[in-house]
Amino acid sequence: MAVLMYGFWMVLNGRITGELLLLGLPVAGVAFFFMCKFCDWSLKKEWGLYRCIPLIAAYLGVLLWEIIKANLAVSRVIYKGKPAPVVRTVNTTLKSRMARLMLANSITLTPGTITLTLKGDEITIHCLTPEMAEGLDHTVFEKRLAKIEEVLHG
Repeated sequence: MAVLMYGFWMVLNGRITGELLLLGLPVAGVAFFFMCKFCDWSLKKEWGLYRCIPLIAAYLGVLLWEIIKANLAVSRVIYKGKPAPVVRTVNTTLKSRMARLMLANSITLTPGTITLTLKGDEITIHCLTPEMAEGLDHTVFEKRLAKIEEVLHG
């Protein structure tokens, strides 16, 4: 987060000068100290976040690929004109609220599926066809998020 805050500082300034580069360091440091003191953040979480960058990049790649595949599937359903909506509830094994939220949002971003509710480890999903509802038990999203969660929380 400290690196992100420093980068955000540079973006907000709109130009790169020596003064802004030097002034950004204490500003990002104070913001990071504030996060550690009042927002339950720590250096351990910071390093865990940096270790997760390759996993997060891979997750975003999988998400993009699934969105492309789902777009093609929705196109076929629209072309055939035979949607058969289904509402399905699935349980997730993800432990953290953030991971469950990312899973629910990833499902919603994928065309043909919309997350209706997220209560605890239970996710209710509306699917355009029964075939889209079949693979929702242990999605590739959940597996990738579990790996990220393992690195972050041990």
